[in-house]
Parts: sequence; structure tokens; C-alpha cells
Amino acid sequence: MKPFHLVSLPLTLLPLLLSSCAVGPDYQKPTIAVDNQYQTQTWQGELQLDESVSVVTPADWWKQFNDTLLNDLMAQALANNKDLVVAQANIQRAKAMRDVASSGNSPTLDANLGAGRTRYSSQSTFSNAGTRNSFNASLDASWELDLFGKTQRNVEASHAQLGGAVASAYAVQLSLVAEVANTYFEIRGLEQQISATKRSITLLQELESIIQIQAEAGVVTDTEVVRGKAARESLQAGLPALEADKTTRIYRISVLTGQAPEFYVSAFKTPAAISLAQLTLDPVPVGLRSDLLTRRPDVVMAERNLATATANIGITEAAKFPSFSLTGAIGSSARVFSDWFASNTITNSVAAALGWPLYSGVFSARIEAAQAEEKAALAIYEQSVLLALEDAEAALLRYGSAWQSLQSQKLAAASQQELRDLVQLRYELGEDNFEALLTAERANILAQSTVQTAQTQVLTALSQLYKALGGEWEMPSH
Repeated sequence: MKPFHLVSLPLTLLPLLLSSCAVGPDYQKPTIAVDNQYQTQTWQGELQLDESVSVVTPADWWKQFNDTLLNDLMAQALANNKDLVVAQANIQRAKAMRDVASSGNSPTLDANLGAGRTRYSSQSTFSNAGTRNSFNASLDASWELDLFGKTQRNVEASHAQLGGAVASAYAVQLSLVAEVANTYFEIRGLEQQISATKRSITLLQELESIIQIQAEAGVVTDTEVVRGKAARESLQAGLPALEADKTTRIYRISVLTGQAPEFYVSAFKTPAAISLAQLTLDPVPVGLRSDLLTRRPDVVMAERNLATATANIGITEAAKFPSFSLTGAIGSSARVFSDWFASNTITNSVAAALGWPLYSGVFSARIEAAQAEEKAALAIYEQSVLLALEDAEAALLRYGSAWQSLQSQKLAAASQQELRDLVQLRYELGEDNFEALLTAERANILAQSTVQTAQTQVLTALSQLYKALGGEWEMPSH
């Protein structure tokens, strides 16, 4: 038995068939209750977190630092990053597929034009042997009516997929901005560590020279000379690793901007105009926690996937209902060119057809599969909301923790500097030995290095916070 039956229908049935309905469920965006207040309130006043305003556009937040090189890196990354180029191409593809789906509501027109010349043999069985010309032209039209909403659901699905592509591209952009910022701050932090290490080596060399003179004078033993030399060489041994870490991060940031790894090596040979310690942070406009449902691209992408899955149910359900199509043609067929398009050469036709799959078990199975996909998409969407809330809360917590740690490290470093100065004074007065001075100097170097690391951690935590908060962006409206 053939699964489809095709029959010709009287045109008088056309008005009845033009009224259509879309089978399958109409999509309704799920309602998820989310508290407006973030749980992380401990450092809100100190960190200048503002829940009353919307988050700034992620393409701008780093400009608060007024760093020319950072601004240039961001501009190059947003223009040339290959992952972002792929994401933008996916948007263009989704737009084209949406237009393809929308065209299903429109008739199709085809034009045909031809001319031919045939010579028949005199021995032919045809009575009219000789040469015959033919001139043909036609305009054909066809239109499949969307009686049960298959085309409508296709349009809904393609529009949702376009929204998912836009959200996916924005997610790539958010991740890109955060990675460029993190890498840049790490490079600057390593520069400060390298510079501080070199200053410490110079200082230890000076102390080593002093203690060498004292050893030659018999004031101190050779043990203290060796101890000072070991401290200096220990610091020198760590320099190559710091330099390598810096260079590998420069390679990374070059690739993120769409360039060869070595492209920005020379740009970082010049020290930053402003150190990390001199950077001032603007208030972070965290907005309301419920805003994450529209600002986080991963949440929006999951919601758009749910909309696609819902529309796919209608598409699969419509496949088991009849399809109705109209076809028509008008043209001219003549043997003599001068008669082409004469009234007696005009041809025309019009027809209506109905195709109906009378029975096939595959339809029920496909509908069940589509319904299962919708159920899974709903769970994924709900999970994306939970993960977004977790990510934002954790990012706030890490930022606050890093900021508090920096304040504590600054106080500790100041105390350590004061202790080091005191021990040096006591050493110069002969009240402390060289070992005590060397121990104090090492502790001071470590304290200053810890502050520099904490400064970098605050800035990287800030960039991750902006990523976790999402941002202001627009979905396609039609």
C-alpha cells in the first residue's frame, strides 16, 4: 500500500481549505521565580556594588582603566578573533535559514522558454515527414497551503534558532573579553613581579658587597657571605620562569586578537604607564539577580533551544495531516515564430491536489521523540538558570574575597616593610646580625610579591564578574 494518495480536487473546495490552524503546542516561555537580591552582601558597600542600575555593555567595562594598549587589544580581538568570526557567520547562516523557512508561505514561480527544430526522415512512419519548428514558453506557479501550520512552526523554529545563534555569539564575545582582560592583567602582574625581583636582587647584591667587605675585615664569618649569596642566587633562579610565563601569555593574547603568537611581544617591552596598584575601579553595576535570565547568553541560548524543540513538535505533528497544493501554468506553443503568443497558441492549466498519509507508525514515534526533546530542553533551560545563579554568586564571592585579601595583604606588607627597616637599623647599630637582616629582607620581598599577586587576582576576579553578570544586548525581533 502506498503511504500517500494524490487526488485532484474541485476548485470549489479552495475557500474551505484556505482557513488553516497550527497543530502542536504554542510556545510559552517558562516562568522561573528568582530572588532579586544577591546572597553575597558582605562587601557590597566596600566594593561599590550597585543593584539599582543595569549592567554596562561588556564591550566597554575595561575602558575605565584608560589603558591604551588594553583598549587596542580588545578592539583587535573583537574585530579579528577567529572564534567570534565563526559565531558571526553562524548568525548569518541562521538568518538565511529563517528566510528560507519564511519563503514557504509564498508561491513559487518558474519561467520556461524554448525553441527547437526537428527534421523527420522521408522514410519515417509519420505522414508529415520534413522539417518542423517549435516555439514554447510557459510561466508555472505552485503554492502549498499551510493548512496545519507546518510552515508556521518551521518559521518559529528557525527564528528561535537565530536567537540561539545570536546568544551563542554573545557568549563567545563575553568569554573572549574576559580572557583577553585576564591575560592582560596577568602579563602586567608578571611584569611587576619581574621588576620587583630585579630590584630585590640589586638590593641583595649591595648587601652581599657590604658583608663581603665585613668578612674580609674579620667582622663577620664567611658563612654569612655564603648565606647572602645563596639568597640572591635563589631570586635570580626564579627570573627565567617569570619571563617565560609572561611571554607565553603574550603569545596567548596575540592569538586571541587573531594574530601570530609573537605579534605583541614588542608592545609589552614598554612598561605599563599605570601600575596595577594605581588602577581605580568603577562601581560594578550588578543589577538585580533576576536580570540574569535575560542578560546571560547561556540562559537565553537554552531558552531559545526550548522554543525550537517546542516548534519541532508542531512540525512532526503536521506531517501526519493532509497537504494541499495548487498549481497553475500559462504559456504559448507555436510552430511558426510569427504565431508565437498569438491567441490560438495560448495554453493554460490549473489544478489542486491533496496528499494524505493514511497510515504510518513512524509519525507517532517521531512525535514522541520530539516531545522527549522538548522535555530535555526544558530541563536544560532550568539547569542553565541554576548554573547562572551559581556562577554569578560565586563570581561576586571571589571578587569580594580577592578585594578583602588585597586590603589585608597591603597592611601586612606595610608592617613587613616597617619591620625590615627596623631590623636594618638595628643591624647598622650592631644590635642584630646579618642573618636577621637577611630574614627580614626575604620576608619583605615575599610580602610585596604577595600584594602584587593579590592585585592581579582582584582584576581577574573583576573581569570574571562582568562575564558572570552577562550584559545588555538585543535579540532579533523578527
